[in-house]
Amino acid sequence: MDKLIEQIYDVLRKLAGLHTQLLEVVRLEREALVQADLKAIQSTADSKQGLIEEVHHAEILRLKLTRELAVVWHKPYRELTLPNIIIVIQSKDSKLAERFQSLYNTLTILIQRLTTQNKDNLALVEKSLEHVSQMKRNVLGEVVPKSNTYTQRGQKANGPNSARLISKEV
Repeated sequence: MDKLIEQIYDVLRKLAGLHTQLLEVVRLEREALVQADLKAIQSTADSKQGLIEEVHHAEILRLKLTRELAVVWHKPYRELTLPNIIIVIQSKDSKLAERFQSLYNTLTILIQRLTTQNKDNLALVEKSLEHVSQMKRNVLGEVVPKSNTYTQRGQKANGPNSARLISKEV
């Protein structure tokens, strides 16, 4: 049992490290998006994908170890969440329980920060796409031939007379 607990702890440490790396990559992704650096965007996307795959593999290992622990402890697998594991460990080894609690808190904070940063990056991309679409409409609106300036009745048509301004928000 102690060996399983230590293995789960090691996997959680690895997950915390991977999430820390992932947070840094997501922050670099934002910088690349702001600078519109296609090579950097592609590089961060590749790094992000590789880290996500590593997180996935570590999570599979954690789930496998938790299933084994459920068998040893004679508890339903679904009940062995990290907070519940910490409660059980607390009565046997308070220092180990503190280490688990610390890792749990770290992972929770990292995941929250990753979620927030990814949402911010998504909002930036959506705003950029909106600006590009507006620019496209402006350009295409100005390219329309001036022969359509008058209606069939000889009245002056209301069309775009000048380019529209586009905000430069980042």
